[in-house]
Amino acid sequence: MKHLILLFIIFSTCCEAQWYAFKKKKYESKTVFQKDENGKIIFLDVVAGDSIPGRDLLWENAKIWLKSILNEKGDKITEEQFLYGTIEASVSYLVYIESMVSKYPHGKISYKVAIEVKEKKYRYSFSDFVFQEYQQDKKDMKYYPVAGRYKPLENEKFGGYQGAWESHRFNLKKKIEEQIKYLKSEIKSKKSPKVDGVLDSIQMKPVIKTKDW
Repeated sequence: MKHLILLFIIFSTCCEAQWYAFKKKKYESKTVFQKDENGKIIFLDVVAGDSIPGRDLLWENAKIWLKSILNEKGDKITEEQFLYGTIEASVSYLVYIESMVSKYPHGKISYKVAIEVKEKKYRYSFSDFVFQEYQQDKKDMKYYPVAGRYKPLENEKFGGYQGAWESHRFNLKKKIEEQIKYLKSEIKSKKSPKVDGVLDSIQMKPVIKTKDW
């Protein structure tokens, strides 16, 4: 029995390696992230224009959008200050290790989303990206968070799981860019006319300054 288990582990490891080798071209060019003044990954931009609603409606739209991306257990709005036009939330999602024969949870990536609103403009930021590793419980065979096993997404190396880690980083960037696109679409009032070109995509910069806007 022990020999069969060992053979299965070896087979699974080889399958995983072959799977990520097969998908390697997708991640060959290292995923490039914007960084803040402290070298931390951040997605940040200020959006303004005639299609942006007034402050009160902008606030409501931002709040509705933010609630729509709270999917995992523990996701929640952490700060809500209408007077200052600030709303923040803690968001997360599961990531998986894939092979040609299986797929199982590797961990959960959590991050912070903040939206600040003013009259006819707003600023969004996605930051504090952290991975928490999961492990399978031998009793019920389910996967649970491992206490103390955290890894910031700024790290480019993950011993033993490099292929999966590069996949996590690649898919993270893709996921946040999709959320930003969704935000820009949903935050505008239906009563306001759409203006082409007002909401441009993020311009890549070597360092993002987060204080003044």
